Amino acid sequence: MSNDRYRRKPPFRPAKEEVLVVCGGQTEQIYFDAFKEVFRPSLGSISIVTAVKAKSPIQIVEYAIKARQQKDSYNAVWCVFDKDDFTNFDEAIEYAAQNGINAAFSNQAFEVWFINHYRMLSSPMNRSKYKKELSKLLAFTYDKSSETIERVCAVLLSEEKVKSAITNTRLGYERHIADSGSFKPSDFESCTTVYKLAKSLLNWSD
Repeated sequence: MSNDRYRRKPPFRPAKEEVLVVCGGQTEQIYFDAFKEVFRPSLGSISIVTAVKAKSPIQIVEYAIKARQQKDSYNAVWCVFDKDDFTNFDEAIEYAAQNGINAAFSNQAFEVWFINHYRMLSSPMNRSKYKKELSKLLAFTYDKSSETIERVCAVLLSEEKVKSAITNTRLGYERHIADSGSFKPSDFESCTTVYKLAKSLLNWSD
């Protein structure tokens, strides 16, 4: 991936923290690698890895816990994972919190974050419909290939679009909590807390 393709002058407040981001899949890895190139090419130390052998959200959290134990200099450790059809989604989020790991979760999948760059998802959308919706929004055919995800990153990774995504997903998340009256993320379709990770990496307080 060419740095020149993505890099822009970072307009954000510098930071010195050391952060580990553990991704559950290739899509998330590609996105946050590009995110780092665009917004944080020389600010702080951000390590982005994929828990290759992890087969569930719980195992992704376990990977993050072990990684932190091996290196205690991290200021923050994040897990990025989807609900998909996993039954231990809520347990993984709770397990992460109990162990001081931040969870950037998506119900049902990471593509919820992509869609929210354009509009707030305020009603359930099954992941079987993400491809069609994103193809319409992006004006090219969306798929999970690395080439397509890199192309998505080139379109979405601007300050304006990321700000919109943060606002839309935050409002959607708060609406889910208000409507449900409880904290059970497996019921929050379609919802993501990736905005919390994005804000943390950008050091945005709003």
